Amino acid sequence: MLKYLKILNKFYIVFILVSSLNALSLEEMLQQDNIKPSFDCDLPKLSESEMDICGGVGMIPASYFAIIDNFYSSYYKAVIKHIDLKDKTIIKNISLTMLKERGKVCPNTKFDDNVSSGLNSALAAQCYCYPYNKALREITEFIYNNPKYKNIFEQIFYPNPKGYYQLIMNKKPLNPDSPFDDDAEVIFDVIDKAAKDNLLESNGALKKHE
Repeated sequence: MLKYLKILNKFYIVFILVSSLNALSLEEMLQQDNIKPSFDCDLPKLSESEMDICGGVGMIPASYFAIIDNFYSSYYKAVIKHIDLKDKTIIKNISLTMLKERGKVCPNTKFDDNVSSGLNSALAAQCYCYPYNKALREITEFIYNNPKYKNIFEQIFYPNPKGYYQLIMNKKPLNPDSPFDDDAEVIFDVIDKAAKDNLLESNGALKKHE
């Protein structure tokens, strides 16, 4: 038995090494210029927020927004696929609120004209992180603390679901000396880790789980 366990252990190590070779880092993902978000950018009528996501904001490329959108959208779909009908409404409402906040807040936010265009672009980009990050946390809290659905989260983020839960839910403190809110970009920390763990497709979406 010990002999077979050693063989299996070696096989597992080789499997992990091979898998990691196929993984793209977040930095490599962001360098791609052909990433599309979860919705069709060629539709005749797009909201202002959708146009920002499809075309980028100032110096921030469209790939930045597409990766966030694809990650969140794939997470939402993976969760809602496996929960009870009555609870689907809760998850849908979380996502609808996210879309409303994304559509109303960021396109109408006016940043200081005295700061550099690069900083303005970064602040505008971070604004789009807020609604996605908030919805990610709300969905995660709902399923992780529900005995019926915790396994969904565990399967998505196997083999380290607890680590991902802590990463998602732990809020970063606000730095009064910085124009940025680091907590808004927790979703990018999650994406970065998931990319390194080979849990993502090259467009930022989670790999499908049955």
